Amino acid sequence: MTRRGLLRALAGLAVAIAAGCEPPLDRAIDPAWGKQACGHCAMLIQDRDAAAELVTPKGERVFFDDVGCMVSWIDERKEPAAHAWVRAPGGSSWVDARATRYAQGVRTPMDYGFVAAGDGANVVTYDELATRVRERAERTAPGSAGARGDRADSKQVP
Repeated sequence: MTRRGLLRALAGLAVAIAAGCEPPLDRAIDPAWGKQACGHCAMLIQDRDAAAELVTPKGERVFFDDVGCMVSWIDERKEPAAHAWVRAPGGSSWVDARATRYAQGVRTPMDYGFVAAGDGANVVTYDELATRVRERAERTAPGSAGARGDRADSKQVP
């Protein structure tokens, strides 16, 4: 075998090995904690309890520091996720984001306030969470009443 043939064979082997190492797209994987940037806000992902992840229909894997960032990312692109996960209660594994219930009023990196939880008195579904994230986005959008501070209940200073 020639040197060129050997190099081609080794390159082909390297590609085959690398392709075999890619995790399946229907399973969540951990981001590089403390190094991976959120796909929406670009903050480094550190809080294991609040992290989220999705795979697009095109097979792109995107990580988020807060489930609210994931909902916002999906809404801005008007493209549903092929798969979406959040960290299970306690942050030790991943669970399906759409099938999970969420505790609300929790401190999270971007202050959306939702983390995966078991059943309880103060929990909401994914759809309820997504509705609240969208309402927050509408209130804080540039030019909205909430962003300008001229809501009906706020006092105007002349």
